Amino acid sequence: MISTTQCQSLIGLTCHLVFLSMVLLSGCSSDESEPANPPTASPHAQPPGMVFVPGGSYQMGGDAGEMGGNSHSHRTSYPIHEAYVDGFWMDQTEVTNRAFAEFVKATGYKTFAERPLPERDAEALRAAAKFSLIQLERDLAFCGPDEKPEILAKIDRIKRTSEMTQRAGAIIFSPPEGALYSETDINQWWRLEPEANWRTPDGPGSSWRHRLDHPVVNVTYEDAAAYAQWAGKRLPTEAEWERAARGGLERQPYAWGSDMFPNGEKTWMANIWQGEWPKKNTAEDGYETTAPVKTYPPNDYGLYDMAGNVWEIVADYYHPQAYAMASATQPNPTGPGYRVIGAPGQRVSHRVARGGSFLCSDAWCKGYQPGSRQPFDSESPSNHTGFRCVKDAKP
Repeated sequence: MISTTQCQSLIGLTCHLVFLSMVLLSGCSSDESEPANPPTASPHAQPPGMVFVPGGSYQMGGDAGEMGGNSHSHRTSYPIHEAYVDGFWMDQTEVTNRAFAEFVKATGYKTFAERPLPERDAEALRAAAKFSLIQLERDLAFCGPDEKPEILAKIDRIKRTSEMTQRAGAIIFSPPEGALYSETDINQWWRLEPEANWRTPDGPGSSWRHRLDHPVVNVTYEDAAAYAQWAGKRLPTEAEWERAARGGLERQPYAWGSDMFPNGEKTWMANIWQGEWPKKNTAEDGYETTAPVKTYPPNDYGLYDMAGNVWEIVADYYHPQAYAMASATQPNPTGPGYRVIGAPGQRVSHRVARGGSFLCSDAWCKGYQPGSRQPFDSESPSNHTGFRCVKDAKP
């Protein structure tokens, strides 16, 4: 996902290097719904903290009214198609800081964001910074008085960022203070913070210890998969995730049904953005950033935060035309294979992220809708992306 924002996405970003290069260079259920199946629908023993998602076919894909492309997170969610998945167990909540800390304590694991940035990437970043500074100095000579403060701020940001290459770090949402020079340039509200990781969710001065029951963030696909393996689970496929998010409701715009506010307009059903995007989140839902899991009502399968809070990394590789491929309609689809996604000599690091985050709004993306999807760069962890796990249902 960075989008809303990154709402990951880090749209168009392929890795930390590509992200920074961009910074530098661009300076309730309905009558038509099927009945929900409670966890007791499975005859097998229920794993702790998980609920059963019954298998079956459903119509997978983008939500009604979003095919025009106004929502950044729906642009590759078509065509709508029939998907079949077997029943499976899913974590009732997103993986929390408390749970992730247990994993780290048991294994000594270090996340991508905590590791040193490879020297080849650090050198490339420095080269990109040098080139961009030349371009910006040239722009400064011809810009108007209204543009000058923003260009100077970008020059300062590039100089500082290019010097901070000891750790890979993470990408942190930072509301812009001045006027936007572009409505679409995400570099205005995202910054690379070398000291940000799962332990310091928002960078220096923040701590996971004050957010034990919040979802873990600033993790990559590799980090999520490592946790899942340790826990004896796996990451869900994209088709499994959407089956679970819809909660047995057929083609409803929200994980809880057809009405955005089924309990009144002052009762929010998910942790998303309110206010002026991207400058001011009024936090009418109670939280400006992440919220503790189980803060909002679960869907009809008993799953929490299948809308908003944090984007959730799934197992599938990302491809913008994935739903038009033959693999999309196969039983238990796992998405396009590596050979379809990759090009000769090119790293493949994008996975799919689902569910939206606290940054999603109608102004940028509607990632909180069950049919949305976004690319997630596995070398660009961010503070609005996490994950949950699944487990096969075996006799």
